[in-house]
Amino acid sequence: MPWMLVKSSYIGFKTYLAGALSHTEGDFEVEEIVGEISPRAAHLLRKSFERSYFTLADAPLIPFEELDEGDRRLILKALRGLRENERLKIERR
Repeated sequence: MPWMLVKSSYIGFKTYLAGALSHTEGDFEVEEIVGEISPRAAHLLRKSFERSYFTLADAPLIPFEELDEGDRRLILKALRGLRENERLKIERR
């Protein structure tokens, strides 16, 4: 199973009707596979953050000098499209 970089977004809905009817609201998480990263890059990223995800705020801590060119390009591409409330997860799929 390869290591994948996955963009994760949380979408929440707050509706008057759901509250009036005592229903739960339709919150959900959207995941988009950005691409495959090498096992070495997955290990370095997980080790750098001590968790399996990172956000825009974590970008200065990414060890770009230790990553190969393909992994570096993929991560930079993913960071360019990342919003403040989204995160990038490192997963085996």
